[in-house]
Amino acid sequence: MALMVDEAWIEHVETIYPGFRQSLADAESRELPLCPTCGSTNTARVGGGLIGRTTHLAAATTKFKLVPNNRPADFYCNACDRFFDAPSDAVSQA
Repeated sequence: MALMVDEAWIEHVETIYPGFRQSLADAESRELPLCPTCGSTNTARVGGGLIGRTTHLAAATTKFKLVPNNRPADFYCNACDRFFDAPSDAVSQA
């Protein structure tokens, strides 16, 4: 898991956004592509906008990268700090 928060934080957010725990579990269970630049498995799906639930999701997991406007690509590498698009068959086994 790539969680960046503790259980108390998750429980608090769940009271504000019911179903948040499931959204977080869904994000954590996603198979994501390897970074084409550095080969890292530490990648994230990119989402656009700044909405409360997605802001909290981005704060909670490294598997979701939030950008305010104009999503530059479908994925982001946390290791080399680059956005990228990947072919549909390039999925890690993370």
